Amino acid sequence: MKSGEKISERIPTSEKVNRVRTRNLWTQIIMNSIHGFGFSAFNVVFQPFLLEFTGSLFFTGIIMQFVPMPLIGFLSDRYGLKKIWLFGPPIYAFGLMILVITDNIPILIIGVLTYILGAIIHSLNFQLFVSENSGESKKGIMYGLVFFAYFGGSIGGTFFVMLDLGFSFQFYFQVFIIFLFVQWLILALIIRSPESIMKKENLDLIIKEEEKQKKVTKLFQNSKIKVATLFFTLDVFVWGIALSIFNGGLTTYYHFTASEIAFITLWFHISNMASQIPAGRIADKIGRKKCLIISQYFGMVFFSMNILVSILWANGIVLFTFPGLIIGQIFFGIAVTTFIPSEQMTLTNLDDNRKALSYGIVAFVRGIGMMPTGAIGGFLAENIHYIAPFAVGLVGLVFEIWFLMKYFKD
Repeated sequence: MKSGEKISERIPTSEKVNRVRTRNLWTQIIMNSIHGFGFSAFNVVFQPFLLEFTGSLFFTGIIMQFVPMPLIGFLSDRYGLKKIWLFGPPIYAFGLMILVITDNIPILIIGVLTYILGAIIHSLNFQLFVSENSGESKKGIMYGLVFFAYFGGSIGGTFFVMLDLGFSFQFYFQVFIIFLFVQWLILALIIRSPESIMKKENLDLIIKEEEKQKKVTKLFQNSKIKVATLFFTLDVFVWGIALSIFNGGLTTYYHFTASEIAFITLWFHISNMASQIPAGRIADKIGRKKCLIISQYFGMVFFSMNILVSILWANGIVLFTFPGLIIGQIFFGIAVTTFIPSEQMTLTNLDDNRKALSYGIVAFVRGIGMMPTGAIGGFLAENIHYIAPFAVGLVGLVFEIWFLMKYFKD
């Protein structure tokens, strides 16, 4: 549907809703492509940027990701996804602006926490909006398309850094700020809530029924929420230990430049983009549980390759460094693509009446699980060996597979 086209009142409500949902999804695909470009350029240089301030992998990793996710979810359920989503990009951009202008570590931490808050508001409502606008049998492929666009944009942003044009780290933050402003305009002017075009009397009946169900539904007794919380918290803890020091480690351990890190990261985005849509189709076909298990096996290759490359590097065999890290990134990308559709299909459907709140609760607990990973990863890398975080991750994935097979249900 053309952006300027108005929906006629003579068109049945169900058809209007379907048209709005289709337009929303295609708009979100475009938004995620823009977001991928800006975020990937920022993300490549972010850890080296922090490293310049802290001078330590430990203190780089200890900057925490902890935000009031249940509150955000509650507000999204109460006031609507779009209304709360509109606050995300401005807060995100404000946090990045603080990073651009500060040379003080306490203020830097405030900037990091502010941009993370904006990122979470944006991400939570974005993912739920994809779910709300997708058919039940096609959620996997729709998430595949959305993230295909994201990683397509990420290739462009990473390549931009790889060109090594002599820009400061803060320049890439400024580019991302501009892109966030563009996304906010798209969200404000084009994205519409499907419920907004439903007849008021029908919507009132739905709201009353939901309010009635909320009184008798005990969210924490939901077994799906319990299992999802345990698994996804364990997963972010396992991966966070290694990833919290990964780019910083490439700088301090291998002495790579930002351009070289970007080249390695580029293969992650290429792998993601190439496998995202097939992974979404597979998730719809074989189910979430099998896809999540497959993802862990691909993740094992990523951890193993980083361990192997480090051992060879320490023994003077440097020719395999770039190929080995690239192979690891390719398998990391496949691990992510087989994980994301199943993850989002699970998190956006934990509770029929409080989707955003239940999503927020799981994300909140994941945030707590993420908090110590930077400190643990930095401590292991600096006091034991660079490969220690990857060895811990490898063992953790084995436990994750066991947990999925025993407790997780489609």
